[in-house]
Amino acid sequence: MEKINLLTDIKKVIESFASLNIIIILRNSMINIIPIILSGSFFLLFFSLFDLKIFKDFYILTMGVISIFLSVSIGYNFALLYNKDKIIYSLISLASFFVILNINEIEKSRFILIKDLSADNMFLSIIVSLFSCYFFSYIYNITGNIFKTKEIPEYVKNSLNSIIPFFLTLIVTILIFKHFNLKDILINILKPLDKFGDSLITVILSNLFLHIMNLFGIHGISIINSVLLALWQKYLAINAESFANKSELIYITAYPFFQWFIWIGGAGSTLGLNILLLFNKNEYLRNIGKTGILPSLFNINEPLLFGLPIVFNPFFYIPFILVPIINGVISYFAFYFNLVNKVYIEVPWFFPYFIGAYLSTNDYKAIILSTINLVISIIIYYPFLKAYQQYLENNKNKKI
Repeated sequence: MEKINLLTDIKKVIESFASLNIIIILRNSMINIIPIILSGSFFLLFFSLFDLKIFKDFYILTMGVISIFLSVSIGYNFALLYNKDKIIYSLISLASFFVILNINEIEKSRFILIKDLSADNMFLSIIVSLFSCYFFSYIYNITGNIFKTKEIPEYVKNSLNSIIPFFLTLIVTILIFKHFNLKDILINILKPLDKFGDSLITVILSNLFLHIMNLFGIHGISIINSVLLALWQKYLAINAESFANKSELIYITAYPFFQWFIWIGGAGSTLGLNILLLFNKNEYLRNIGKTGILPSLFNINEPLLFGLPIVFNPFFYIPFILVPIINGVISYFAFYFNLVNKVYIEVPWFFPYFIGAYLSTNDYKAIILSTINLVISIIIYYPFLKAYQQYLENNKNKKI
């Protein structure tokens, strides 16, 4: 009885958090950009399979500049929720994001780096867009009635009354965020991780930090890779050399260990979640599963991260963090006790999990291990998906 009451209390807390205006804005903003995310995901998949540059270019111009689209979407959903002018708020959100970006110059040509518009800068796009919308709204309430005459059309009046709050918002945004570099801050925080080396602690902590960052729109893998990728690749090279010399493989946590045994289907090991979505009774969730399953098989899970969404969706916070850690612990001990050959081959990241697991170890038991982890992910995700389904059905006539 106490266990049921505890689960009910947890569900109430999650639902209360999910109903916060700021979470509603962010979740709906993610959902709005699903078409761009899906298009970019398929362009990336086609580029991976066919190696045609045109698909890479299309990916860059969609998912590669996702922070722009998200910024516009946040402004729009803020205005929608608070009954404001949607065009004005979309513009202030986008303009505020642009004014804090660095302008680079080479031979008198000035440009913004694509990476500053990519998912790497998504968290900055989110906090700047939200700040600018709230600040603009506050200033507009003070100065927004300068032009009251009825002779001026309403849409013109809105633009004229927005001039002062628009300018002040941009100035304040520049002063606060212009030199804000979250990525460097996080890298410095995570730097001590490389001292733990080839250990279970590294597996747990790296996955904990990576997935917490992802849940809040920070591209966690790029941060983790900045700190640990060189170490993981060194382990892989040493293992490969040991295999060539017919020596014992030493290291467990070479990079393919994470790719094929922890992040099955992408960060959060979301392939299991995608499989559950395919059989969900809710039409919206089932359609997300159908559109996401092909990319998920090739380890592209943006349709789930931003389309379900998982990012800024408290219903999935626990399993998204818990599943990779459990996968990591199980896999670490499987390799530690030599139940499966250690990884020593780099396999292209877009291979299906069972192929990648086998090729990276040359051991059929690796397929069994990764499939066990997949089944575990399905079991863990199931109750949380069920709770989210009920939440959607209970609130289908509300703005959520």
